Amino acid sequence: MLSEEPHAYSQTLEELSRRNDNEWKEKTASATMAILTIWTDGQLAGMNGLFYEDKETVAIWGMFIRKPHRRKGLGKKLMEAIQREIKKDPAVKKLRVYVTPSQVPAWELYKKLGFAEVGKALGKTRSNGEKYDEILLEKVVLQS
Repeated sequence: MLSEEPHAYSQTLEELSRRNDNEWKEKTASATMAILTIWTDGQLAGMNGLFYEDKETVAIWGMFIRKPHRRKGLGKKLMEAIQREIKKDPAVKKLRVYVTPSQVPAWELYKKLGFAEVGKALGKTRSNGEKYDEILLEKVVLQS
């Protein structure tokens, strides 16, 4: 995902490649973080993750659908899976995601799913020595 869309992530492929297996295991074994994947014909088609920013706010990160699998509804399925997962925790009141202005398809998906723009983080994402602004989108979580 970082090699295909480096401008969409706050860390570079080089930075993440330096992490060892123990660092990855520690990060992904956290009770405050999860990674979801979606597979098609035995191939990883996409992923996204979530982490608790605080007791009431869950942030979505790393949303990515590989190019051959885009425009097939997989991003929506991943987002629906995240929403089902967080509804298990009645304390969660808000979902949050950041997008760069160039991520138009992601932005459109989030808006269709009920996210609204609430702010901007200037220069938050960096890629190849350049900084990119991010748009903060949020959605109120309605517990059933």
